[in-house]
Amino acid sequence: MSHHEHLADLYLRLSLDREGKTAIERQEADCRAWCARNGLEVRTVHIDRGRSGYKAVDRAGFDAAISALTTGTVGTLVVWKVDRLSRRGMGQVGQVLDQVEKVGGRIVFVQDGLDTSHQQSRLVLALLSEVARSESANIGLRVASAKAHLRSLGRWIGGQPPYGLSVAEDGKLDHDPRTAPIAREIADRALSAEPLVRIARDLNAREVLSPRGGNWGVGTLSAILKSPAFAGLLPETVKRDGKYTAKVVPWRDPETGETVEIGRGIITPAEQLQVVRILEDRTAADNLGRARGVRAQVSHLLTGFLRCGGCGGRMSALGKSYVCQAQRLGHPCPAHTTAFIAAVDRAVVEAFINRLAATEPGDPLLDAVAERWVARHDPDIIRERATITAALEDANAALVDLEDARYLRGEFVGPEAIQRWNRLHERLTARVAGLRRNLADFPLPEADISPLLDPVLAREAWEAAIVADRRGLLGLALNAVTVAPANGRRGVRFDPHARLRFTWAHESDPAPLDADHAPTDA
Repeated sequence: MSHHEHLADLYLRLSLDREGKTAIERQEADCRAWCARNGLEVRTVHIDRGRSGYKAVDRAGFDAAISALTTGTVGTLVVWKVDRLSRRGMGQVGQVLDQVEKVGGRIVFVQDGLDTSHQQSRLVLALLSEVARSESANIGLRVASAKAHLRSLGRWIGGQPPYGLSVAEDGKLDHDPRTAPIAREIADRALSAEPLVRIARDLNAREVLSPRGGNWGVGTLSAILKSPAFAGLLPETVKRDGKYTAKVVPWRDPETGETVEIGRGIITPAEQLQVVRILEDRTAADNLGRARGVRAQVSHLLTGFLRCGGCGGRMSALGKSYVCQAQRLGHPCPAHTTAFIAAVDRAVVEAFINRLAATEPGDPLLDAVAERWVARHDPDIIRERATITAALEDANAALVDLEDARYLRGEFVGPEAIQRWNRLHERLTARVAGLRRNLADFPLPEADISPLLDPVLAREAWEAAIVADRRGLLGLALNAVTVAPANGRRGVRFDPHARLRFTWAHESDPAPLDADHAPTDA
């Protein structure tokens, strides 16, 4: 028996929780029972909850499960039914089967009674996978037809209505007696051009819960005010390239071209147009002709890298300073951390160049930088290596524990127990050796990062790069920079050693800083 033939991974998927809260649990129980009956040990379980098997969406669980099988980490992948693996037909299923066949692995479909190691199963799989694809296509047509019918009647087609509204018995929207007064207050304050951040802070101070039960923010308020349903109009989510976007517009009858009322809104359509104009005025072009509030391109070096030392939240640029994002959006922050952009950028660049220049062979940062460089150019190899490495770490840990169990804890006593220990030890030793061989088959490509390690060359490359490229270089070596609060010391020159804490690529993510315990070195 090879090092992986007795191991199996499970793959579970559920598009929506319409099948009941135990649907995933039922899949896992059935798959585990099959493994137990067939003498297989379950290594890990991969789950895609709320992910469609029909649409072209990312499925991290699916990718990890197939990677474990095709890298030889396990010999068997157990799936509840064919339609749990994929609803995209034989086009996707056939590719998976070809990959699995090359490495001598197999996929077992418990409910369908199919095992891909049996040649006759492939024809049945082709038929079942195409049936699953056809069912999904038909479901989509039925759902679209039902929505079109409800739209023609001016009824709510599903989902949570905007704050302040609820669905009445006739399928139309009406005021929710509990939240409608607050919703109207929000609208009146927005119509008076009061900043949304001030409204959010006030609602949070009064402990008024947002639609999701948490704190209010500018984004939540803006989405509510701009929702067509908030103005009593039937909404429609805009599609682009066949995929839904975040933009919602009033639905128009395809025959008349007119908007359709969905019930009684919190504001009128005319009031909503006024609110939208007020909000748009705040994102008018600045004196350089750039639209404020547009995030199509990051224009500041450290956006996304900086963390507030008070609350741990992100910091972003506002005027000439980086400011705690929570403070800007009306969320509570004990520190209200700010720092001048020019000073922080200069300090971070110096620390970045000097840290790389100071590395020596064996420095874990060098390995992390090389791995990130490779991940940008060959992500498939990195994912496969990560799968094998994780399995190797688990197997080594199990081997150490087994040896401790015999020699330290004395859990194996008597001839029969010793024989059982020998069988387990032989199996784990073979597994570790096999995984090491697999890892050797996936070597990292050469990553020449030598120019980054020479401070002169690094500065020349930095000066020649645009902001996007500079951010890419930082991302190779840097996870985050935590900025400690200034503790009210205005007018004092920025001290990077006292206020900046760097989290490099080989280190874990930073925790919030205590305002009274600033870092002592950068």
